[in-house]
Amino acid sequence: MQYDAVIMAGGENTSELKKIAPFSNEALIIIGSYPMIYYVYSALRSTPSIANIVVSGPVEALRNILPRDERLFFVEGGENAIETLARGTDFLKDRISRKVLAVPTDIPFITPEAISDFLASCEMSEADLYYPVTSKEVNERKYPGVIRTYVHLKDGVFTGGNLFLLRSAVIPACLEFGAKIIVRRKDPLAIARLFGVGLVCKYLLGQLSIKAAERRLLQVAGIQGKGIISPFAEVGVDVDKPEDLLLAQRYLDGIVFER
Repeated sequence: MQYDAVIMAGGENTSELKKIAPFSNEALIIIGSYPMIYYVYSALRSTPSIANIVVSGPVEALRNILPRDERLFFVEGGENAIETLARGTDFLKDRISRKVLAVPTDIPFITPEAISDFLASCEMSEADLYYPVTSKEVNERKYPGVIRTYVHLKDGVFTGGNLFLLRSAVIPACLEFGAKIIVRRKDPLAIARLFGVGLVCKYLLGQLSIKAAERRLLQVAGIQGKGIISPFAEVGVDVDKPEDLLLAQRYLDGIVFER
């Protein structure tokens, strides 16, 4: 199966990261010899099942640092992640594959193997939205000492991944629900009300399972979600803090891409 992909490259560099990486956009931060987005683009382009790639972000800057590619397109990003993704998928609407892969620009560790494994796992079930998680054990084995936010579920201790596979027909519904999350992102109580007190109580008691979260998403948003447990730490480690950037510099310095 072939998929189109959108790289969400509209994120402004945070003040915390700017202290050691003075770039206006996260995609432009240099890691080793390349801007951060180059690692993400190269992983996608080296994944056999990825067809078209749309970069949604500052077009003029990004067009100058990525290679010429007849299946690579650029659109201006939005004011937040949801708008940025919406502009990318809107560009693809006349040629979009049945499912589209959304990828943030701040995951330079990502590899073709990790992407292929996630997509292959997604193909084993039918859903509207697929989302990977990785276990604390997998993350710490690959990147000892990495700092991530973990949740304790009935299935284990996990951190959220950074890939999103969406069925094309439900992208508008996913974007609408994502916008509700963005609005409430700094208010845990508001998010709890969105999903319901019962689900929150299950989580606090350590009884929330991935399956239960999937059922609740369907009830609340009408979206059939599917949690994918990935054996690849690369999908769960991003760069949004100075210590993350130092980790990336340590692991990725010396990598050479064919141009």
